[in-house]
Amino acid sequence: MPDEDSKPLTPHGPGFRFVERFERSGPSSGSGWKHLKGNEPFFKDHFPGQPLMPGVLLVECAAQTAGVLWMEGKGNPKTPLFLASIDQFRIISSVLPGETVEIRVTLGREFGPLVQVEAECLVGERVVARGRLVLSQQPHSARP
Repeated sequence: MPDEDSKPLTPHGPGFRFVERFERSGPSSGSGWKHLKGNEPFFKDHFPGQPLMPGVLLVECAAQTAGVLWMEGKGNPKTPLFLASIDQFRIISSVLPGETVEIRVTLGREFGPLVQVEAECLVGERVVARGRLVLSQQPHSARP
């Protein structure tokens, strides 16, 4: 797996990068990988003595992988994207320190600055999470 100094695939800072490697598998599909060394800060407190990757970070893995795929197809691989919706995303199994998560994503319909995404997270052959997301090229505006 790449080290912290390798060229990042997303615009996120080093502490919030959840895609270390990416491979396109078709015009609208691809896979990303994240190896969990076990020294990531979230493992310390989630949960002491029984560390697990937080489920919300599996959603983030899926969003970042989908973002790499979508923006690569547009020629802007590091364009910041925003998570607009999490639909029917289910956490099925725990992810532990030392495991590698493979994130398979397929882009669906585009609606202007939005795209629907189907995602599946696996450790080996074991499905650990799956669901649908919507990404946006525009940030949500704050409402008064």
